[in-house]
Amino acid sequence: MNFLVSKNPVLIDLYWNTLLAHGESLLLSDFTDLLWRAKTSGAGLALIDIGVDGFSDMHHITDLKRINQNLKILVIAIDLSTEDELSALAAGAAGSCRSNLLPDKIRQIFTTVQDGGVWISSAGLPLLLQRLKHLENLTSKRSTKNKPDQNLEKLASLTPREREIVELVASGNSNKIIASKLDIADRTVKAHLSVIFQKLKVHDRLQLALLANKTSDNKGNIY
Repeated sequence: MNFLVSKNPVLIDLYWNTLLAHGESLLLSDFTDLLWRAKTSGAGLALIDIGVDGFSDMHHITDLKRINQNLKILVIAIDLSTEDELSALAAGAAGSCRSNLLPDKIRQIFTTVQDGGVWISSAGLPLLLQRLKHLENLTSKRSTKNKPDQNLEKLASLTPREREIVELVASGNSNKIIASKLDIADRTVKAHLSVIFQKLKVHDRLQLALLANKTSDNKGNIY
């Protein structure tokens, strides 16, 4: 089930028909209604207008992911700052969309997100990479020989195949590309990711990429 949560006629007109083309969809006017329906909705896309009733903070995205990890969340708005975009990604969203997109671009974003990818604007990507690098530096400074990094301990629990998949996810590859590179089926990649999420206690690919980048070397290999 897909959801569009908005009362803004501009956003509804922009996204609704394209969302319907991606499967059964429901239009909601309150974020709290989505939280209730997400308990039993299964997999799908959830487009959330940040100005809708019941949504006052990006942390609500984290709440939604706890309820239903199979929902791919896109934050939408007439005008969205880069800081809001990064905050949404950090909270567990798969991407953010402004109101100046053409239908073909919207379809591309939906397909990317449904395939397990993350969508970020050209303005937001450099800042995201800067923050990843900053997190890596903080992790290095806090690590000591007598106090092993907890992230390293988590990653050490992965099998060699799972570590390969983590490295590919951290590099921004979609499930289809990972499957092609490793010569395995898409469903096998999804099965591995489900196990990896449980082992590392993360909710989605972005959180997985953040964790992996904190513990990677300059060549992108996780320790």
